[in-house]
Amino acid sequence: MTRQKKTRSAGPNGLRHLSAEDARKTREPKEETKKKGSGLKSGNRNNVVAIKTEAVKESGKKDKRIGSKTPVSLTPQAEKPQQPPVLLQPKASLAKAKAAELTPQQELALIENDSYLQQLLERVEQNEVLTGKDAKYFNAKTARLEQLMDMLGLGVDTDDAEIDPLAAFESKDWRKDLLGDED
Repeated sequence: MTRQKKTRSAGPNGLRHLSAEDARKTREPKEETKKKGSGLKSGNRNNVVAIKTEAVKESGKKDKRIGSKTPVSLTPQAEKPQQPPVLLQPKASLAKAKAAELTPQQELALIENDSYLQQLLERVEQNEVLTGKDAKYFNAKTARLEQLMDMLGLGVDTDDAEIDPLAAFESKDWRKDLLGDED
């Protein structure tokens, strides 16, 4: 078999070139549709305004586009003295809400009945170290408790028999009594 060289031409099996007349015959015709009208009919804008003004008269609303008919004087007039603006006072005053003041006895009762403080006290008695918010809360409440106890005279009572007589002797300044020094 002899070898045949490939060519670019379509050859006898390619598409046939149609004449312009034949191409028109094979083409499908376009559907004929009615031409759409674009926009409003001519002269319609004048009719719309007339219709709108009639509608305004019927509804009682004014057209915003029409200006004011009040006359404006073209000569300068004396200016009226301006009154200072009236400062309006509020009818209600704003105040921070205050907590009800408690008597020392009531406050002492609240601290003694504080369950959270009782839990912290139990933890301290078990030699547990409090930290953070627990420690701050415990310290604040115990300090306030001591203040209230001192205010109410309920502090720790010390009997005279329990006081060391030597400490009482040393705390008293006998020099003033014996020597009469006023220094």
